[in-house]
Amino acid sequence: MTMRIGFFGDSFIAGIGDPEGKGWVGRVCERAGITAINFGVGGDTGEDILARWRREAEGAHLDRIVFSFGANDCLLTERKRIRVGQVDRLKIAKTLMVDAARVAPVLFVSPLPIAGDKAATTRIGEMARQLITFTRLHKTPYVNIFEAVNAASMWHEEAMAADGAHPGAMGYELVASLVEESPEWQAWLKD
Repeated sequence: MTMRIGFFGDSFIAGIGDPEGKGWVGRVCERAGITAINFGVGGDTGEDILARWRREAEGAHLDRIVFSFGANDCLLTERKRIRVGQVDRLKIAKTLMVDAARVAPVLFVSPLPIAGDKAATTRIGEMARQLITFTRLHKTPYVNIFEAVNAASMWHEEAMAADGAHPGAMGYELVASLVEESPEWQAWLKD
């Protein structure tokens, strides 16, 4: 029976901007022979994911759960306030780690940069680094690819040629390759 993994997150999980419609999730799962159940929703923050993940996971018969979010949390509202504050972002991550682990083995993938918003990308990078400590404390595998993706000129070029946030096929291929090559992903799949 094929492993079923639920991927919960934002537009980067959904693969928005990918002309092939696969995103990184589709590429990783296709090559590994895994069934992906994609629960990515464009514009979602950690608060949104926390509010919906359990309902969506029920009845999906998931063998594993992946969370990847944070870019939208770090954007500014119309009132120039961060959508989800730093303390709240970490509380949400902790809650997801603990609660979802009761359903299936959990893995976190770092949030991804937004090419058209340098200030938000700085905040996203801080979140990615903070998750290193948080995931260790809660014994949750974590694939931190933020720095590698942010350093890739192709990611930024594709995103800026589109909507300023989402890459095309090459950007998602980069993310898929980084995830696949990570020891955390490989070990988590085998457990």
